[in-house]
Amino acid sequence: MLLLCSLSTAHAQDRQQKQDSLRKQLHAHAEDSNKVKLLNSLAASFYQTSADSIIYYAQLAIDLSRQLSFRSGEAEAEAHQAAYYRLKGEYTNAINKLQHGIKVYEELHAIGPAAGNYLEMSQVYKDMGGDNKTLEYINKGIGFSKHAYDLFNSIHDTAGMVESLNQCGIQYRDIAKTNGRKQYYDTAFSVYMKAVDMVERSGKGKKLISKLYNNISQVYNEYLKDYNKALDYLFKAEELNKQSHNLSSLSYNYGNISLAYQKLNQPARALAYSRKMLETSRLLNRPERLRNAYNSMYNAFAATGRFDSALYFYKLADQLDDSLNNVAKTNEVIDLQTKYETGKKESEIRRLHTESLAKNKQIVLLVSALVVFALLAACMMWLYHRIKKQRQEIAAQSNKLEIMMKELHHRVKNNLQIVSSLLSLQTYKVQDEEAVLVLKESQQRVQAMSFIHQRLYKTESLTAVNMKEYLTDLAESLVSSYGFSRDDFDLHITVEKEMLDIDKALPIGLIINELVTNALKYAYDDSKRPFLSIMLTEEETKMVCAIKDNGIGINEQQWKQKKNSFGKQLITALCKQLRAQQAMAIDGGTQFFITIPKQAA
Repeated sequence: MLLLCSLSTAHAQDRQQKQDSLRKQLHAHAEDSNKVKLLNSLAASFYQTSADSIIYYAQLAIDLSRQLSFRSGEAEAEAHQAAYYRLKGEYTNAINKLQHGIKVYEELHAIGPAAGNYLEMSQVYKDMGGDNKTLEYINKGIGFSKHAYDLFNSIHDTAGMVESLNQCGIQYRDIAKTNGRKQYYDTAFSVYMKAVDMVERSGKGKKLISKLYNNISQVYNEYLKDYNKALDYLFKAEELNKQSHNLSSLSYNYGNISLAYQKLNQPARALAYSRKMLETSRLLNRPERLRNAYNSMYNAFAATGRFDSALYFYKLADQLDDSLNNVAKTNEVIDLQTKYETGKKESEIRRLHTESLAKNKQIVLLVSALVVFALLAACMMWLYHRIKKQRQEIAAQSNKLEIMMKELHHRVKNNLQIVSSLLSLQTYKVQDEEAVLVLKESQQRVQAMSFIHQRLYKTESLTAVNMKEYLTDLAESLVSSYGFSRDDFDLHITVEKEMLDIDKALPIGLIINELVTNALKYAYDDSKRPFLSIMLTEEETKMVCAIKDNGIGINEQQWKQKKNSFGKQLITALCKQLRAQQAMAIDGGTQFFITIPKQAA
């Protein structure tokens, strides 16, 4: 903590000296374009400390630029304002400013600054879509990064190309975190290594090497599972960022170091670096960094078993996440992007129309024919815009409904996880072993329902669940919670009908939860290597769910007499809901069969 404070103090002194120097030059300058450049430099100097100062000096630069008709100075100042709005989570205003700047730079043929704005657009969409795994936004961000790379390449700007590659890699990693797309980690890793190679060969873009090291470490952390290798890259990145007083990059380093230590089962070190991340993020006062810091604290406290503190930071992260990613803000951004793209097309149409009129003056004999053509074109354009508008309205309504459904599943999942955490915390305050067992089983039932909504929130389907993945999550969670090592436990899951409607998936999941729990509690007292098989097969008129263990077996008569058992009552009620039949057999263990008629499934 003392080192962090000293870093912050040293950085503040250097920054203050630079700002004082810029202010002195500012007072000595006349009202000209050089003063605009100084105002923009002052705005940029406050990126890591004072967002209000960014907007203040950027607005002064805009006002003076407009007086001087200095368009490039105005566009640069608007890019600073866009950075301010992005840091505040006001994505609509950020995109609006960047789009206007791109238009100005393209008209001035300023390729480098235009490419910079495209990179900032990519970052805005990354902030909106990365944590929530919204593929539409992530793909838009990748598109802007690639376009920025092409623009930098056209002017041989190696540092800009490296920055574009880094941004692409970040968003490929975001895609890799979505369901069934882990191969994108390889793509991200390849892009990062290409960027490192460009820096080492050219000697340009060295300021980005610490970011690249940090991002490469994330691939080792999340995908390759080589946590010591991840720490090697992270400590190199940390040292570089300390030297440059880069608090923003240090906050990422500390979070990833904490994650690596959690994976290495060193919770005390993980918590220490999570605290560093939180302190750095508070110095930055940036909402998205604070949200990630709260999540890091939540995971670190959970790893140490301090669940009350973990729950506290989980709630803080969830509240901040809601403020950054609400449905209304998302729809506003979609609407703004649509207006921008439509405006560009209309601008291009107007340009072509003007050129056509100029040529028509030189070709007098074709005037009448062109008038007729123009009338027909106008009619077609009217029809085209009418149809386009109707399609946009339908698409917007569909997107809004889908987003609201995902938000609903997200809320339900969060609430169920909070209930599960509360039940877990309650077990520490209850002394009676039977009461603890009841609370634990209740927590597992809540967890079984939470897995369903988590699957629905993270996938594109809103009403159907991938049963293979759901049952794998459920079974592995139960095996772990009852103290079995996954390496010493034979777990086999076979699912023929993978996608199943939530109305059927939830009761089937709860039935399997009860039967697997019963096996884990009673079956394996004398088993050298526990075995558990879960099968969900499909026949012409029915589905069959079979759960088999290799335990000591149970007495069928005693099982049938357990009428007061809550678990058995729950199974019976759920089978009645599905119009399903129960059966059991004792053969080298216990087998349960749940037969569900096709019309019910």
